[in-house]
Amino acid sequence: MNARNRLPNVTRHSLEALLVEGRMPLDPALQLAHALVRAVEDHHATGQAIGPFDTTSLSVDVLGHVLIKPSLRVEAAAPELGVGGVPDLLSDLYSLGAVFYRLFSGLTPAEAAKRAGGQLAPPSRFNPTVDDALDGLVLTLLDADPMERPYRLAQVDGQLLALFGEMGLEPSTHAVSTWVAAHRPAPFVAPAPVGAPKVQPTRRAAPAIQWKLEEDEEEESAEGVDAAWEGPVRFDIWAAASAGVVALGVMLIALM
Repeated sequence: MNARNRLPNVTRHSLEALLVEGRMPLDPALQLAHALVRAVEDHHATGQAIGPFDTTSLSVDVLGHVLIKPSLRVEAAAPELGVGGVPDLLSDLYSLGAVFYRLFSGLTPAEAAKRAGGQLAPPSRFNPTVDDALDGLVLTLLDADPMERPYRLAQVDGQLLALFGEMGLEPSTHAVSTWVAAHRPAPFVAPAPVGAPKVQPTRRAAPAIQWKLEEDEEEESAEGVDAAWEGPVRFDIWAAASAGVVALGVMLIALM
């Protein structure tokens, strides 16, 4: 595995899903092609070939780093693997060329050959921004004869860097990460099961709570009214009783 892809909690997306709208613009496509070469180099540094891979088995994270895994699709395999050959550097280069073709043309080699009457046309036939040098690199990687392909990844990387120089570019993951951020699939939201009870939002309980509060306020208001009347009533009774006692005393004095 590419050491640059061991970052935890980094979301990765299938390159196939990212390319659902077709080919990439040339700038991020070149940057991604360079990142792919570096990822293949990291695998080969372990002394093992990757095996057939394609856009469905490649993933790119939001930082522009690439993770490569073997593909189970037959069309991803180099021709020599179909007749009993063993995966090696040269068969991996064929898979790299097939991914390059998709990046720069928007089509798989099989789709492009079908459109061109059975013969593989250069990517520039479907993307006029591709120049002759890039056409030559991609078609060489896809040569049916493994001995006609580049025998070192450094050759592929060198040709890509020459294209970078012609376009005034520097290798960087920024263009790739920006493109991934703009084209990553929307998160999947599972639909509710058929017949599942609907959960009422919590806010719908608010009217009942408000009603209880209003009821309590009415009770408190009624108690306040009773208390307000209780004072004057008690005062009037006490005043009347006091006046009666005084009057009775005056009458007794007069009789005496």
